[in-house]
Amino acid sequence: MTSRPPDARASVLIATTWHCNLRCSYCFVRQSGLAAPSASMSPDLAVRVVDALDIGLAHVENICLHFYGGEPLTNLPAMEALIDRAHGKAPGRFSFAITTNGTILSRQVLDLLQAGHFDIVLSVDGPAEVHDVCRRTHAGEPTHARVLQFLDAVRTQTDCTIRGSSVVRSGWSLAQASAYLHSLPVGAHKAQIVRGVDGPLALTAQEREAYLHDLEAIGQQVIDALEAGHVPRDDRYSMRLMQLFKGTPRESFCGAGQLIFGITPFGDVLPCVLLDAETHRLGDIDDAPETWLGAGLQWRAARPARDECGQCDALPLCGGGCPAMLSACGAEECEITRKECQIARSVYEHFRDREDKLFPLFGFEWD
Repeated sequence: MTSRPPDARASVLIATTWHCNLRCSYCFVRQSGLAAPSASMSPDLAVRVVDALDIGLAHVENICLHFYGGEPLTNLPAMEALIDRAHGKAPGRFSFAITTNGTILSRQVLDLLQAGHFDIVLSVDGPAEVHDVCRRTHAGEPTHARVLQFLDAVRTQTDCTIRGSSVVRSGWSLAQASAYLHSLPVGAHKAQIVRGVDGPLALTAQEREAYLHDLEAIGQQVIDALEAGHVPRDDRYSMRLMQLFKGTPRESFCGAGQLIFGITPFGDVLPCVLLDAETHRLGDIDDAPETWLGAGLQWRAARPARDECGQCDALPLCGGGCPAMLSACGAEECEITRKECQIARSVYEHFRDREDKLFPLFGFEWD
């Protein structure tokens, strides 16, 4: 088995279910055809997932189990089984994150989140008149008030961290979405353009230009926060600033297939849970770990740089783009990524002679 750095960390996106209690009109998972709505992971399979990851990723110091879907909180038995089994492993071996719509709240949910000390990515698009246009239940009921109730309960009754996440679509700009997230009691936030949809939700050409302009404004907000000695709450540029600080080009967009994996409700192992299982399947969680680990390395090796990446000056900061998003969005995804890389360079150049100002982003202390 290929050796890895002993201090490496892995992230595994686990779809404990493809079921969701909402019918968001722009849902990428549903519109991409990835989801089988009735698919849910059993507690028994959940236990086997933890055991397989513990053995297969023995070279990794910490494994983050990131619950995804579907709405993960619609399958609490599988989540509880995963957390209980993980707690039986070496201390610090597993950590937990979840992407949730924040509409399912109970004592059981709060106890489970606290037990895992979760990092929570909470979807909230804006005030009620914006959020409730797209994010409704199967019966068409609004959800904004429930999300804010969830946010308040998690803040006051757990020590979990919360990151706000919004979708920018036609009629609701990046500047507006970011300002709304900034008004909420969340530790960090990020608003991103709607992906993989056509029709009234897709940004017009003029709105796309405004989106790119708003990215520049967020870059200036990052500069202002760092000048004041604060950690910027919008963290979209942090990883690229770390790359520039370290002076290391990005060999790939992410660690998919090596330090990032996806697990479907059926136990399929993928390079990322947002990739099509039929095309990108690496194996089954019950296979010998060498099977899906080796297939992951082969999957990475079989993905040469695209021709259009060769002359792109963003490549060292981009790594070739997200395989899942490129398949859905193509050239539009590249345009935004190039802009973000350009802005990250501008922020770094602003602090080139005062790199200690960047240290709050990386958790460093300056003596």
